[in-house]
Amino acid sequence: MNKFYIQIVLLFLSVSLYLNNKILATELVPRTLTKTKSKKRYDTSQEIYEKNKHLLCTDPEEPINAEKYMKEAVEHFKYHAIYLNGYQPIERNPNSSVFYFNKKHEGHIVEKIERRVHHPDKYNEVVNMSWNFDHAKFPSARSVKRKIARVYNPNLVVMQQRYRSWRLGRQKYFYALASKITENTNLIVMVSADINDHHPSKKKYENKIIKNTNVFKIDIDSEDDIRKGKLQKTFVNIAGYLIQKYDQYVDITFVASIDGHSCI
Repeated sequence: MNKFYIQIVLLFLSVSLYLNNKILATELVPRTLTKTKSKKRYDTSQEIYEKNKHLLCTDPEEPINAEKYMKEAVEHFKYHAIYLNGYQPIERNPNSSVFYFNKKHEGHIVEKIERRVHHPDKYNEVVNMSWNFDHAKFPSARSVKRKIARVYNPNLVVMQQRYRSWRLGRQKYFYALASKITENTNLIVMVSADINDHHPSKKKYENKIIKNTNVFKIDIDSEDDIRKGKLQKTFVNIAGYLIQKYDQYVDITFVASIDGHSCI
């Protein structure tokens, strides 16, 4: 379970260390760490937007196309997050409340992780932590760094993530359209698109889940190390979190299909 703690719980689900020092830490880390308390507050969507307004898109058509593309991505994400069709359970610690699944879907792998947190009062903090680009991490990834590359509205941005799959591994990166959707539940959805970041690779990157890729095409002014091919490019077919609040607990489901990266 230490592996999961490092890779998942410290990412978005670390309610114990970041929020309340109770249930998650009891299960996943030594008791000496459960006494740690944090008063860290995570910015809301609006506060993050205000800090990044200088990255606001000036093309009037681009936000419209981004919303169209994300609308389709959200429907696919909901399907893979809610339904168990085709998923196979992966062996887990019998004393853990964390469940792992994967499946083959139209030639690619979709991975799913489910977690229940028995602190419904922390729901808003978990949601804000999940959308916080300064602190959000990613499963089975090290040295994760994120930044916002473009802003459309407080709940729709283009983000860049840099990371390594293991400590000495080559640095990887991806760009993805990211959205926070609040309905009866909260969704944090990420999806790569036809984004020209000037990486020199001749490989054609296509989304294997979202078929209508012509809707959203943009150009990004990436850094020199990306333009020189020093980083390995990966591609997010779909990824994100479904966060649902109930009377006694919060259910958190992570789903991902990423070319060039396994999350489990």
